[in-house]
Amino acid sequence: MSYTLPIGLNIEAWNEWCEYRKEARRKPVSSFAAKKQFKMLLKYTEAQQQQIIDISISNDYTGLFDLKVTPKQADTIDMLTDRSWAEHLTDDGNLLN
Repeated sequence: MSYTLPIGLNIEAWNEWCEYRKEARRKPVSSFAAKKQFKMLLKYTEAQQQQIIDISISNDYTGLFDLKVTPKQADTIDMLTDRSWAEHLTDDGNLLN
């Protein structure tokens, strides 16, 4: 390994990734690739970094990929009680002028 590990990197997860690449893929992480992967990983918390690496290893990926972000789903209660659609109506159901 001819690179310095940056502050904020999940060292345990990174070591797992390097071990996986070396043993399972027989392709160690190059210095150039490591620097690019550090840049991507450091956008995330250490727990998220572990998740990224776990996903790549469990899916037998050769690389690391950004986490997919799903839009926050509204709470069912909020959806059922939301009356914003009726703000322009009067009590008898007619449109406000």
